[in-house]
Amino acid sequence: MDRKIATVLIISLITRLIYLFLDKNIWWDAAVYLAMGEHIASLGQLGFWEPIRPLLWPFLLSYAYILNIHPVLWASILSTCFSLGCIYLTYEIAKRLFNDRTALLSSLLLSFTWTFFFFNARLYTEIPAVFFALCAYWYFLKEKHFETGICTALAFLTKFPEGIILIIFIVFSLRSIKKVFWLVLGFTIMVIPYFAFNYFAYGSLINTLIFAQEFLKYAGIWIFQKPWYWYALAMLKENFLYVFALAGIIFALYRKKYTLVALTLIPLLYFSHMPHKELRFAILFFPFLAILAAYGYQKICKETTSFIVIILLLFLASAYVEVADTNPYFTYFKDKDTQGEILVTHPLSGYYAKENVTLMYYPWFNASQAEYWANYIQEKHPQYISLDTCEGGFLCPPQDVSCKEEQGQLLNTINTTYNIEWQRLTPYCNYVIYARTNFTSMK
Repeated sequence: MDRKIATVLIISLITRLIYLFLDKNIWWDAAVYLAMGEHIASLGQLGFWEPIRPLLWPFLLSYAYILNIHPVLWASILSTCFSLGCIYLTYEIAKRLFNDRTALLSSLLLSFTWTFFFFNARLYTEIPAVFFALCAYWYFLKEKHFETGICTALAFLTKFPEGIILIIFIVFSLRSIKKVFWLVLGFTIMVIPYFAFNYFAYGSLINTLIFAQEFLKYAGIWIFQKPWYWYALAMLKENFLYVFALAGIIFALYRKKYTLVALTLIPLLYFSHMPHKELRFAILFFPFLAILAAYGYQKICKETTSFIVIILLLFLASAYVEVADTNPYFTYFKDKDTQGEILVTHPLSGYYAKENVTLMYYPWFNASQAEYWANYIQEKHPQYISLDTCEGGFLCPPQDVSCKEEQGQLLNTINTTYNIEWQRLTPYCNYVIYARTNFTSMK
């Protein structure tokens, strides 16, 4: 490893460790993956399960419980290693495709792109997924197609949309049937256990994938729906240096680096087509975009120092640290002795509850779900209901005109059969823990 990338990695590590120490929030998806990891490690006795989630990240997180390491610490270590791995592979790929200067600039641009940096602490799947995608591209450039297929499968099993890159690699390997064979073989060997699990657990090989796609269409779509051009503008706001990717694409095409351009533009077009848009999804093509932007800048401006200074200034300008969430609503069941079922509208409450958790928010909340849970509560008599009105777990879609009425009836059912054991009311959100009256006699 040469001195330049070693320096970038050391600086990247230090800044990430500082941020991990300051920002200890656990977001929605991270709570789900941590709970799924615990569910795997305990063979279904603890945690909870969401069938639509890819399984590799929860599987890796499960080792925290097996090795008796704090799960958030373990997840942070893994996420940071994957993040540094992405930076290193971006450097090596850019160096192989172009030159040392492009390699240095692209690794710095990726490392200090705020969304990429910020999601290191969020413990989501995007960073591990793009790490495996970069590994796949690295092996593809070295014409090791079996290994390319294996890494592509690992990316897919971490984040399903990464399956797109398999199609890209196949298209650029069509001149050789042998290459396509080894590529597909490597991919197939790795995904067989996942599809076998789907078949035996759910009776179908691909229903969970189809349902995952449906989930993005309906779950909180009114919050995340954006116009088709949103990513292009959002990336420029993230760092205006990405505008040089336009020139980078032209120069890369001239140099016949078609695969690099495809790995950038095809995922961008895919996510631009999807109604559900979040900037974290752009992490899946940020490394390739960073290489193109660095190459375009280098071809036009030649000046390295100013590029680095601008990256760091923009990073400092966009950086912020969230105050750690100390709301006891989420940790209410952490050390509480519960014997009955707990209904939750937020996965973080379920993560701390650990067992006997039922997800009220899954797959999404609407009129039919509200009616279902009203009947469920009357028939099953759960011990606790953890309910908040902040996020999508208990919010009615604006287009669902009957949801408000059914939601009101559900609340009426809860309020007539449960006591409020704990609550916090804020101008924007209500957090309530309901406990069933005379629960002992109901068991």
